[in-house]
Amino acid sequence: MSTDETPGSAPSSPRQKRSDAIADDFHAATGLPPTGGRPVIRWVAGELPRVVDEAEAAIMRYTDEILFQRGPMVVRVVKTAALTARNFTRHAGSLGIVPVDKTHLTELMTRAAVWEKYDGRSEVWRTTNAPETVAQTYLARSGQWKLPHLVSVISAPTLRPDGSLLQDPGYDRQTGTWYDPCGIEFPRVEPKPTQKAALAALDKLLTAIDSLPFFEKADTSVALALMLTALVRRSLPTAPLGAITAPTPSSGKTLLADCLSILAAGVKVPAMSYAAKDEEAEKTALTVLMGGDPVVLIDNIERPLGGAWLCTILTSDTYQGRALGRNEMVRVPTTTLFLATGNKLVIQGDLRTRALLCRIDPKSERPDHRKFDVDLKDVFLDRRVELVAAGLTVIRAYLHGREPASVFRPWGRFERWSQFCREPLMWLGLTDPCDSYSAIEADDPDRQDHVQMLAAWVGAFGDRAVTAREAIRLAVSGGNEGLQDVLADIAKERGGTSVSPKRLGRWLHAHEGRIAQGRKFERAGEQQGSALWRVVDAKP
Repeated sequence: MSTDETPGSAPSSPRQKRSDAIADDFHAATGLPPTGGRPVIRWVAGELPRVVDEAEAAIMRYTDEILFQRGPMVVRVVKTAALTARNFTRHAGSLGIVPVDKTHLTELMTRAAVWEKYDGRSEVWRTTNAPETVAQTYLARSGQWKLPHLVSVISAPTLRPDGSLLQDPGYDRQTGTWYDPCGIEFPRVEPKPTQKAALAALDKLLTAIDSLPFFEKADTSVALALMLTALVRRSLPTAPLGAITAPTPSSGKTLLADCLSILAAGVKVPAMSYAAKDEEAEKTALTVLMGGDPVVLIDNIERPLGGAWLCTILTSDTYQGRALGRNEMVRVPTTTLFLATGNKLVIQGDLRTRALLCRIDPKSERPDHRKFDVDLKDVFLDRRVELVAAGLTVIRAYLHGREPASVFRPWGRFERWSQFCREPLMWLGLTDPCDSYSAIEADDPDRQDHVQMLAAWVGAFGDRAVTAREAIRLAVSGGNEGLQDVLADIAKERGGTSVSPKRLGRWLHAHEGRIAQGRKFERAGEQQGSALWRVVDAKP
């Protein structure tokens, strides 16, 4: 091997040396770099690891398109196109996150570097495209990428998790956020505004939504809390569901959801349907999280809303599952504000403690015939930069000016959200948005069954402990119609009329220790292998 050859590379023939010399003379004469500033990557069989390393270095230097790593995927940020797919609709114009596939990565690698392959017949290095094998191998290097980590994308200023302002476009390494204002110039937010400035900012937020007929003051507070959440959701580990309900259609539920999305992303809210099966709904929600939408709406819900998948998303900083069209498990950040709308919307089960309820009541038989002076969506579009600055001012003023002694009642699992989106409103004199919980609880069918069961059980057995099977037998033999009706609602056989002891036993086990109106079910030992149950007073 001659001294000018690289180990593992093809030999430099006299013809190749002459070719290189001619090229060098040309570029020296023109003043141009030999490859237009791009690195040269030579594809040599047996040197795949080295080639993949050089390809990664090339795409990281390439500025026309920036790639990121997000969980197990290589991704890029795009302006989304309109999309109508099964269970999901997205409007064009917002920022989104899409996985990079092998074909796109091959093209990008070809743009980012000059690729050469040795031609043994002519004994020269010839220009070629990046091999697909290199792109495929690189995509398989999950956990080894040197690309910057991407948590979320935003198109408006926000706050970091530590409360500091993020208002300079570009990549924020501290939070893994890509900020692109999409051509809109937002005003700089003062980092230490006064409470007086916060009150003036709050007035701007209130006037923006004053045409919506909220039912009570708590509902106005919920709407404001959701506006603040839309602005900072990407920096919160968890955030509650924003449920919007009304007694009749066309009351303004989706309108409010659209305004929240316009505030955060500049476009109407993307919407997903509430699929009949939890597995399908979960996959759609995971697809939404993968796309990085700041706000999404579960639209037009006609049955009680619940689901373990939604509860987990709302109270976890990441979520793992199988998205639509993918076989492997995917884990992504939960940086999306979930909204839900429905006429007489009912929230049930564990979701009750993870939701805010905003009630809109136009007090009209035909709310669709109402006339308005302005279109609220146009108001939010026209005033977006002003409203974004106002919302961030309210939060920053509270974080800067609150008294150390002013401690508000915490909301478990949503402590950071409470500090950013709930407490500033209470600090400025508004009703606690969490007061909406009483309305959620009153309409929860599971809680109603629980309360009725406790009362019927005490009426039938007092403080006596009985098994599920014995409770069913005594209710029938004793002619206790009240207890029979409750048992039928809770534990009736599927497709039948009789009450199942197994279903009743599972229900009692699931509700053990849960307090309602000062009482709870308690397990009191066993009788011939079956659990004994009784109702006791709940001690404070």
